Amino acid sequence: MRGLVGLPLALAELVVDACRAEAWRIGVPVAIATVDGQGGAQSFRRMDGTLPVSSELAMSKAFTAAVLRMSTDALGRLAQPGQPLFGIETSHGGKIVLFGGGFPLCLAGAVIGAVGVSGGSVEQDMQIGRAGLALLAAVECWAERLKGAMPATLCPAVPMDRLKDGLEREILGRPAEATEVEALKALIGGVLLALA
Repeated sequence: MRGLVGLPLALAELVVDACRAEAWRIGVPVAIATVDGQGGAQSFRRMDGTLPVSSELAMSKAFTAAVLRMSTDALGRLAQPGQPLFGIETSHGGKIVLFGGGFPLCLAGAVIGAVGVSGGSVEQDMQIGRAGLALLAAVECWAERLKGAMPATLCPAVPMDRLKDGLEREILGRPAEATEVEALKALIGGVLLALA
């Protein structure tokens, strides 16, 4: 993770893919957004059948988690009457969200971005968002394991799909199944992160 200061787009896409897979698994169409560490839009996906309001909410949840460096459900507890952040939702042009579905994305203990999920119940949005956090944790674990073994330079412009397809053939000798794809994505992300 040499010099990594933000969330690389390839890793943001892996987080979104993990969230989308969990949404499909539980049958809830959602909008998923990632932002950089300053709250700037980075990636966005909206599944078919998602409520129209969910697009803006997903982006606002990600923004909130990034700029306040905490999950939106934790912020909601701190923003209740009598609590230290009461009224914060009126700041930033109404972009601050006080209910679950937004999570900061951290590597090596530092916030490098955030993910926001909207479209299901608050509990479902949080469950889906946590799938993205779990994938990023697996990526970080792979990166730590690979960091010492990776050469300082490796073809940096290999497209993610080509790398995934190559790993499927090389490791499995066949196209990967869904759970194997998630494991391969974590490995690929770990390789990318180790080289960053």
